[in-house]
Amino acid sequence: MIGYGNSMFLATHGILARTASGGGVDPDAQAFITAASITDPTQQSAINQLVVDLKGYSIWTKMKALYPFVGGTASAHKFNLKNPLDTNAAFRLSFLGGWTHSVNGALPNGTNGYADTFLNDLSNLSQNDAHCSVYSRTNTSVFAPAIGSNSYGQNGGCKLTLSVIGGTYYSIHSADQPNTANTDTRGFFIANRTLSTSTSLMIRGSVTTHTQASQTPSNTTFKIGGIPSFYDNKQIAFASIGDGLTAQNMTDLNTAVVAFQTALSRNV
Repeated sequence: MIGYGNSMFLATHGILARTASGGGVDPDAQAFITAASITDPTQQSAINQLVVDLKGYSIWTKMKALYPFVGGTASAHKFNLKNPLDTNAAFRLSFLGGWTHSVNGALPNGTNGYADTFLNDLSNLSQNDAHCSVYSRTNTSVFAPAIGSNSYGQNGGCKLTLSVIGGTYYSIHSADQPNTANTDTRGFFIANRTLSTSTSLMIRGSVTTHTQASQTPSNTTFKIGGIPSFYDNKQIAFASIGDGLTAQNMTDLNTAVVAFQTALSRNV
């Protein structure tokens, strides 16, 4: 793991990323690296730079949960970068059903696999101030939430459903689920609300705004990779849940996540 004792070696070899203060390893990045037992220098550097970028963009404090899916195993993928403790209260993932874990991310089997975040929508997010995001590495027509806090037919929750059938559907504390035409379910997607009357969807850097009146958040926990009865089969390489994002925040988060995936040679 990266430590201050070997930082000179890593910096000399171009591995160590620069922190906001100009050098060394960000302590939040180091806490995650230690918890997830990340030993690969490239992965260590990518995590460090991601944390530095999110803090530099003033996005870090808006996050409740960040799942970078780095390390290649279930035991590494489960940790929340924002609070890497192995507890439900820290929103670490519990993988249920069938999953395949690799250096490229976590892949649910599409039949019974999903991950519980233990992050309750109603308890942890505000009605008019919330977002969720997911980075998919799979192009598929399967119609199921890649991330969400409730199932179909339930109002008030958050969902991001990536499909080439009808496009990308989403909701952020609203009854309806507008969609934006999309023929590729790969890349980075953000569903966002900062107003009581409208929401926004970013697909690979492009934003569409929809009129949507807000409703009380769902009293359920967020799931990744599907929701019971609706199972997805997209390989997930990043996910986040947190407060609402400004237009610039969305652009900056997209930039940071794409840079993170590029550093790990898994950007699509």
